[in-house]
Amino acid sequence: MVLLIIVIVVALLISIVLPIAAGFWLNKKFGVAWRVISYGALGYLIVQTLLVLLFNGFTTLVEKGTLVFSAQDSKIVQIVLSVFLGGLLGVLIRWIGMKFLNEKLDTLEAAYGIGVGYGGVESILMVGLPLLSTFIMMLNNMNIDPSMTSLDPAIVTQIEEIWQVSALIPLAGSLERIAAFVMHLTVTILLLQTFSRKNLIWLAAAFGLELIENGLIVGLAEIGLQQGWLVLISFSMILGNIYILYRVGAFNFHEIQREGPIRPTKEIIREN
Repeated sequence: MVLLIIVIVVALLISIVLPIAAGFWLNKKFGVAWRVISYGALGYLIVQTLLVLLFNGFTTLVEKGTLVFSAQDSKIVQIVLSVFLGGLLGVLIRWIGMKFLNEKLDTLEAAYGIGVGYGGVESILMVGLPLLSTFIMMLNNMNIDPSMTSLDPAIVTQIEEIWQVSALIPLAGSLERIAAFVMHLTVTILLLQTFSRKNLIWLAAAFGLELIENGLIVGLAEIGLQQGWLVLISFSMILGNIYILYRVGAFNFHEIQREGPIRPTKEIIREN
């Protein structure tokens, strides 16, 4: 029980505190404005909104019989569409923002800021807050007595089962969150290459990376791969993304000149 509590606390630190700390570090170290980081967060929320609308439409077509799938086929199609459209929209929304927002976002520091915002909000909303809510419920009912509580028996059974979960599960989830966070940073840095190297092939590379890594994690989770393998694969993905970042020069922090927060182009023109 103690080990499980420790691992869950670590998972909460990784899924909630780490993205926020990364934002503060970028802001203090390189002057990346929180506004720029929020662009990445907003991009993620836009992507999720579009996905909800698209899947509501898909569900409606299935219910009306326009599209005919068995229950199993429908689940597979939804998983495939979720991975494909999530990657495609995530890449396009970030690229459109970096290209068309009236602000200089085609810089290394801005790309890091957008990546932190996008990956950070995903981590907090998808894992951090749900895990925190579950953990509070676990602690409030740590020594629950089924014969004395007013809770529904099904809820009591669920709480008891949660306390029996292997500590390896939240540990694997923590590594998966780090892998996803680093992946979003890498994808955004690859999008930066479309501007610095003036070649849209990097747009396809960014989409391919997100599609492969998200598809791999979701696919392996669906087939029930053992947690030890998920830990190994997540760790390998982290190393792979770090290598990609190294190859594209994303660690050349000495090239970043801290001259204050990134400002909109109109504001700079007005001052001149």
